[in-house]
Amino acid sequence: MTANDGAAVWRAALADRSGAQFGMVVTPRVRLEGSVFATPVDGREQVWTCLRAAGGITDKLTFTHESATADRAYLEWELEALGRRFDGVTVLTLNGSGLIENIALHHRPLGAVLAISAEMGRRLGNSVGPDVFYRADALS
Repeated sequence: MTANDGAAVWRAALADRSGAQFGMVVTPRVRLEGSVFATPVDGREQVWTCLRAAGGITDKLTFTHESATADRAYLEWELEALGRRFDGVTVLTLNGSGLIENIALHHRPLGAVLAISAEMGRRLGNSVGPDVFYRADALS
């Protein structure tokens, strides 16, 4: 895959609920990071678990703009989830073999970020790592 193909490949990987397509386009040690995560999530299975959980709370996802450089694909999007509207960007970083090695998801605004992080934490607990998601009680 090239970065120019990244957006189409990413959309196809997300659409395949089995995870098979995702598994073919990411490295085994892929890293997921972003505004809804307190710490990065590492590894193909853990990252897929997070993406499926996010998909489970998503009402609508619309990709609005795409761009690419030699080793990165950028996808802007609008999201409806938890009765809120989000905007954001996904940055996919490819390795020398054309596989995705890093996924950066950046949501906004802050209130929506905290809501989705808390809901992801409620659904996943520590299954993808300790203290990955926002918890209001952790700030006390």
